Amino acid sequence: MMRGCLFGYGRAGRIHYENLINENLINNDKINLKYIFETQERLSDVYNEINNKDISLTSRLNMVLTDTEIDFCIICTPTNTHYELIKACLSHNKHVMCEKPLSEDESEIKECYNLAASNNLVLLCALNRIFDPQISGLKDMLHTVGGIHQINTISKDYPYPSYNYLKHSSGIFADCAVHDIFFINWILDDIPINVFVTGNVVMPEDIGAGELDNAIIIMQYASGILANINLSRISKNYDQRIEIYGKNGNLCTHNPYTNNPYNDPMEVDDTNAPISFPQRYAESYKNELIHFFNVIEKKEPLKVHMNDSVACVRIIEACEKSLKSSTKISVKYDEGFRNYSGQIVKAVKDTYRKARINQTVDYVMRMRKKYLSNLTPMPIKSIFEKLETFIDISDPDLSVPNYFHGLQTAEQIRKDGHPVWLQVVGLIHDIGKIIFTMGCDEDGTSVKEQWGIVGDTFIVGCEIPDVMVYPEFNKENPDMLNDKYNTLLGMYECHCGLENVTCSWGHDEYLYQILKNNTHALPEEALYIIRYHSLYAYHTHGAYKYLANDKDKEMFHWLKLFNKYDLYTKSDDIIIDDATKEYYIKHVRNFIGDELYI
Repeated sequence: MMRGCLFGYGRAGRIHYENLINENLINNDKINLKYIFETQERLSDVYNEINNKDISLTSRLNMVLTDTEIDFCIICTPTNTHYELIKACLSHNKHVMCEKPLSEDESEIKECYNLAASNNLVLLCALNRIFDPQISGLKDMLHTVGGIHQINTISKDYPYPSYNYLKHSSGIFADCAVHDIFFINWILDDIPINVFVTGNVVMPEDIGAGELDNAIIIMQYASGILANINLSRISKNYDQRIEIYGKNGNLCTHNPYTNNPYNDPMEVDDTNAPISFPQRYAESYKNELIHFFNVIEKKEPLKVHMNDSVACVRIIEACEKSLKSSTKISVKYDEGFRNYSGQIVKAVKDTYRKARINQTVDYVMRMRKKYLSNLTPMPIKSIFEKLETFIDISDPDLSVPNYFHGLQTAEQIRKDGHPVWLQVVGLIHDIGKIIFTMGCDEDGTSVKEQWGIVGDTFIVGCEIPDVMVYPEFNKENPDMLNDKYNTLLGMYECHCGLENVTCSWGHDEYLYQILKNNTHALPEEALYIIRYHSLYAYHTHGAYKYLANDKDKEMFHWLKLFNKYDLYTKSDDIIIDDATKEYYIKHVRNFIGDELYI
């Protein structure tokens, strides 16, 4: 038998209490609630309410922690108590289910999960929405509507919270939006790259404590999916709806506790007694508790993990920043730049894997023939305009369109007093991504499938070095099964020079090749930077030096110089005025002309 303690007998605590003692839900031969932990001043009220002599009520934490019969703890106390209680319970060998959030501090969340793992214990953050039959049903049916392009959620709370609650709450994002954020991520099996938020205050200060009453969050995913979260604390009923739109149809949920004769998901009947979250999500709370015990008994894997909790913290931080700045904010999931070892949006890793699988000698030759024949002119201004909407889904550091990244790079180069030609390279170094306008999914050259456009360059026709991002994908490259290509030198000679190798196909190689076919005034150093600036295995990790010749050694410092501007100017703080744009248009014309044959 597993015995446990319920910490906190508030709104959530009452729900878990009723489920724990429900003989039809929990097998009482296996589960027994031994304690309810509450503050001293509330003990008598709780005792009078539950009137259950089989359960001990206590305000003495040590009594629970030192009781070796206690196997699990369910924490429903105020948020500011979660971290210390979780640590104390885990340290005393108790499995823990805790209401969201585990903490508002990312380092504390990680500490709790690491403690659980080291003690071989279960820690479940009770983000209960994914256990709701309607929401889990959406995930099960996702494949029926084709490629998803938009998700809309409506989350209207009822009743309006008390002044005291709002005064001490974490705000509408952490209190309400976190549920929508998490279950949308769970449904899509992904995390957003940026957010844009707006909101307003409706209620007077003495009622609403100055907190937001309404908020709208737009989350953008690297796949292009947009999720719109519509939040409100002002409603006549508890209104929770979800709409998912795909290319072949749509899915939606409705409010199951309304007296709507047509079961119309757009209607909320206010004529009956209104409900709140305990009624709407009654099934999800039951399923969540069953899941917790099943995980303890190793009957099923845990559904909410450390990265999920941490991602929610990062996304909520970005929401708050977006609200204050009235701008779109990139969600940064790890510190530093080019951090591929931490939590990464799904599209990043998928793109690198597909590139490693498909980028072969034969593929590159086919792409050169296909995209470098029959070039047609396109005005430079048109190229820049089209790139104002293109986001590189392989970049873990940035979620703004590439045109703006080019301007940022160029501006910092200009600020540091480098020559105009290098400023122009800063502006145009990524414009080869314009290939997406003539590309297709099969080639990896579309907005959806970018593995033939973006990501780190590598050299095909020889061994792929282990210093590449995600080296575990190297073995999936078909050329690595070919003795002609899978050795250190492969089809090349030692120190043959990088100008004589075949680079993987992408925006760098494409721009380099089309510039060779265009009239321009850029120096040789410029083309060298354009072709090899994404060859990180070479200029950052020291690979391929056995292929480099004296010319490469002379050019090497230009790659290192440019790399710091390409990498460390990435930011959401984009302030580009018309005068700045005109400055660069003038110099691009001087070096390239008014159009490029692409």
